[in-house]
Amino acid sequence: MDKVQIIKTEVDALLTKLVDSFESSVDQDGEAYYVTIKTDEGASTVIGRHGETIRALQKILEVILFKSLGESLNILVNVNDYREKQTERLHQLATELVQKAQEAGKPIHYRGLSSYERKVIHEYITSAHPDLTTYSIGEGRDRHLVVDQKKNEPETDTQPAE
Repeated sequence: MDKVQIIKTEVDALLTKLVDSFESSVDQDGEAYYVTIKTDEGASTVIGRHGETIRALQKILEVILFKSLGESLNILVNVNDYREKQTERLHQLATELVQKAQEAGKPIHYRGLSSYERKVIHEYITSAHPDLTTYSIGEGRDRHLVVDQKKNEPETDTQPAE
């Protein structure tokens, strides 16, 4: 059985414990495996509040697959196009943060983002606004995103945005 089929089998086994009706597919792109789930009645159950369940499901799948295959796999789970909608929402947030940073002329701090969300915003601002910089400061749950003018970028003791 190839990796794609093993992943699909494990995904289906987990989903049958969560929802009654779903369709799943697994696609490989380079080293990454994309799990797409379509469900009518169980989307909120699989996505969870602020995407917490989808992230947990993704992590659980990575652990299960590591145990069964003996290697680490990069898995990205998407339910009913949640990731696309999330990216669109994050790009809108990034645009608002850019506007605030440009108007204020000083660093804008934004809390409450996951590492994935900070990474999406970082990539968007870096590509669309070369005069601005983003980085993350803090640790654990206190870690937050900073958007600032490139000329104000701190030279030491910062960590790149995720």
